[in-house]
Amino acid sequence: MKIGITGLRPPGASWQDTLQIAKLAEELGYSCITMGEAWGEDAFTSLAQVAAVTEQIRIGTSIVPVYARTPANIAMTALNMDMMSNGRFFLGLGASGRLVIEDFHGEQFRKPLSRMREYISIIRNAAAGERLDHDGEFFSLQRFRIRFQPYRSHLPIYIASLTPASLRLTGALADGWMPIFLAPSRMSTLVNDIAEGAQAAGRTLDDIAFCPQVSIYITDDVMEARRRERPHIAFYIGGMGVFYHQYMHRIGFGEQADHIREAYLNRERDLAATLVTNDMVDAMTIIGTPRQCREQMQTFFNAGVDEIRLVFNEPDADSYIDAMKAVAPGG
Repeated sequence: MKIGITGLRPPGASWQDTLQIAKLAEELGYSCITMGEAWGEDAFTSLAQVAAVTEQIRIGTSIVPVYARTPANIAMTALNMDMMSNGRFFLGLGASGRLVIEDFHGEQFRKPLSRMREYISIIRNAAAGERLDHDGEFFSLQRFRIRFQPYRSHLPIYIASLTPASLRLTGALADGWMPIFLAPSRMSTLVNDIAEGAQAAGRTLDDIAFCPQVSIYITDDVMEARRRERPHIAFYIGGMGVFYHQYMHRIGFGEQADHIREAYLNRERDLAATLVTNDMVDAMTIIGTPRQCREQMQTFFNAGVDEIRLVFNEPDADSYIDAMKAVAPGG
């Protein structure tokens, strides 16, 4: 069982605290550390420092959007990270959403899957040491080749996907699938989409690692943990475009998601959070004592997950460290 960590930034923690937590994660046997970016710290700068203070644990992005940088820039950065970390880096990509891309980055959110396909093609060519001659719908590159020797010719690329089309793209192109809000008991439809994309590309599900990002609350107070998680789920359903709303329909929470989104769009955010049901929280979140949390993690692995990436929701660095120790691999 591979258990990783996403985030590493407890509220109020200094950056030195974060680096100490990274070193502890390696000592405790966690399989990877991932960091994403939205409109706060960028992922690569943070991960570069994490790589510098660790030796074995894998590091990766979760996620960086394919609209925020050119594919050549992503290729240079990712391949450099892989070289500096001696082959421990993996690249997690996603489309993000219209609000983030257009209102924050100032880019047009157009044809995200076509853009993702071009992105990955260019990065793959760069990693293989090939000339970046590419004439596509979004990018036209010619003559350039990365001016250093990549650590390895195949950099692992994960895609954060939930829609049918993006899941098929994941099956066709990616080394791994990196979903959020995965419900182990409700994932068969999603896996079928990935399998369809893989088969069309001459691949199988064995070529794709399933690595969901899952919120975890280590506590005896289940009701309080549910209360804390509800606004998180409501925000994605109501405030992050249509993808998560549509996803909830696919996994059987459509009626609830309709009410949540309606309340959120009417600026009734507290109401939206209360409309997230216990069943929704429990299906997608790990909550309980350390023993109960381990049992719930096992349900993910039993459903076919290869690596679970935990998002700890502790209020400070000390309790964050205690939580890490409580469910550490092999503990």
